[in-house]
Amino acid sequence: MELFEYILLMLAALAVSNLVNRFIPSVSVPIIQIALGVAITLLPLHFELTLNPELFLLLFIAPLLFNDGRHADKEALWSLRKPILLLALGLVFVTVGIVGYFVNWLLPVIPLAASFALAAALAPTDAIAVGALEQKVKIPHRTMQLLEGESLINDASGLVSFQFAAAAMATGMFSFRSAGLSFLGISLGGIVLGLLLTLIKYGIVKWLRRLGMENVTLHMLIEILTPFLIFMAAEELGVNGILAVVAAGIAHSFNYKKMNPEVAKLRVVSKSTWSVIIFVLNGLVFLLLGTQLPEIIQTIWNSPEIGNVRVILYTLLLTLAVLGLRLIWVLLMKVPGDGETHPSPRKSRFRTALILSLSGVRGTITLASTLSLPLFLDDGTVFPSRDLIIFLASGVILWTLLASNYLLPLLLGAEAVSVQDEEETQAKIEILRNVVAGLNDLSTEQNRMASARIISTYTSRIRMLRKDDSRDELQRSLGLSVLKWERESTLLALERREVDPYTGYRYLNRINRMLFMHTRDPLYKRELFPVKHWDEVVGILQQARLSRRERRAERVRLRIQNCTYVLEQLNALLAQGGPDLEPVTMFLLQYERVLLRLNRSGDAGSREEYEQSMRELGRIGIQLERDNLQVMFESGRISRQGMKEMKRDILFMEHDLREETV
Repeated sequence: MELFEYILLMLAALAVSNLVNRFIPSVSVPIIQIALGVAITLLPLHFELTLNPELFLLLFIAPLLFNDGRHADKEALWSLRKPILLLALGLVFVTVGIVGYFVNWLLPVIPLAASFALAAALAPTDAIAVGALEQKVKIPHRTMQLLEGESLINDASGLVSFQFAAAAMATGMFSFRSAGLSFLGISLGGIVLGLLLTLIKYGIVKWLRRLGMENVTLHMLIEILTPFLIFMAAEELGVNGILAVVAAGIAHSFNYKKMNPEVAKLRVVSKSTWSVIIFVLNGLVFLLLGTQLPEIIQTIWNSPEIGNVRVILYTLLLTLAVLGLRLIWVLLMKVPGDGETHPSPRKSRFRTALILSLSGVRGTITLASTLSLPLFLDDGTVFPSRDLIIFLASGVILWTLLASNYLLPLLLGAEAVSVQDEEETQAKIEILRNVVAGLNDLSTEQNRMASARIISTYTSRIRMLRKDDSRDELQRSLGLSVLKWERESTLLALERREVDPYTGYRYLNRINRMLFMHTRDPLYKRELFPVKHWDEVVGILQQARLSRRERRAERVRLRIQNCTYVLEQLNALLAQGGPDLEPVTMFLLQYERVLLRLNRSGDAGSREEYEQSMRELGRIGIQLERDNLQVMFESGRISRQGMKEMKRDILFMEHDLREETV
């Protein structure tokens, strides 16, 4: 019972960390979670969590690396393979060697093998921690791709190096030659096993689908269990479980390349489920660090071997060594700049190197590695300086988090904000174009009219985003005017009692939502429902009891009236003349087609087919937009705030789609 209460408390702390970050966005979520972890230790609890190092590695590392592999940008990995490999392999091994000797020289109390283990734990970067800064600054897209590709591979190389160093410390035996051959053998074996088990899993899933077992819950459960089973199988067979789950994750990402009915729903559930799992696991690691810190700090504080001020100074020196070595390595790699307007290419390269260095935050993998150190050596003695190693790693994590949280915004400055806005707008346009392309592929003779209507909503949103083009701006302005005319017509119909209040107010709310989506004017955000007379209340109650077909007939009648009103206004504009009448003509043709379709709506069979096509294509368009939005967000091209705005628009569209089917 105490363990269950402790777990609930940790999960509640995760929710609180998200809430605190909402009000204090200048502080990154990992720092807040560490502080909350420390606060948990101050509570009068009667439970003390003892971490099992092997279980910790399986519980946290396996799903985190599997998820990283699933979301890896394979095109970016291939196009940037040289700098990624130099950072993920070359820099990791150089860091292990140089920083390992530096730690042993700085603190002789830590044995050389344990120093190498600490250096290996500090080598991998954590792109997720950097991603928490996106609401505040925009890291250049190419730099973010490098960081993501590096973090995927250096997690594996760093953890493998850490395991060798920890094993050497535990057993007291180490040979560079045998370690190198063993590293090559178990690494290749892990990759092959991960790919092989993924193929077996695909075979099982296809067999289940052939049996007609399309239950999303079952398939989602299989997907969640996959990284744990692959990691355990790899460890049992003596190959590297870390590389096995990374290879399996990358192989799994190819399964979602083609959207089809079998995987469409699973894809939606998978994204939502994994986002929760990864957030919980990442947050729990930092919370656990916070819960371990007071005891570790007290142990270090009471230790006569090292002074309190000196040990803090050592964490700062170690941070400077890790970041300084990273800066030198990136400069030697000659990574080109991100295309910023700098007069000197040398300054641009140095700036990019500085951004890459400060973005090299240490986080989940470093914590998971150090916390997974064995409590005892093979001979039964206590692992030397284990608390000191965890303290030093925690200090480096905190310093790098603070550096990225406060120095990166100063380095990127306001220049990145304008670049961010422009890049984000282009990314949003690309999302909508991908949706249009997907809907065009699904267009047939039977659903052509419904497809054209759905596509027109996306093309109008594209025009709204392209504010730099004068014609698009004119179309945007005219489109808003058309919506306002529909609003005027609906209000007039309500005032003259030419339409039932129930139908009129529902349609009016829909227009208000569309106007708010495009203008963000608070006037349209309020849901209009100005019932002034009792007969309107009676009308609403009577309409609420009408059948679905009767409601549709009322709505069609109102839409015919609105289209007629809009066409009158457009014809008046056309009669006035002007330099550019193409947008007016376009809307005229559009509303004439709508009016023609509404007047032909007496054919119940074709109407039902049209509405069915509208529902299906509308849902597909919304899902395509969600999927593309998630990809853009994960690749760093859209900020968290931009993603929230687009998701709000998607919710509006979903609401309107439901309204159309009522």
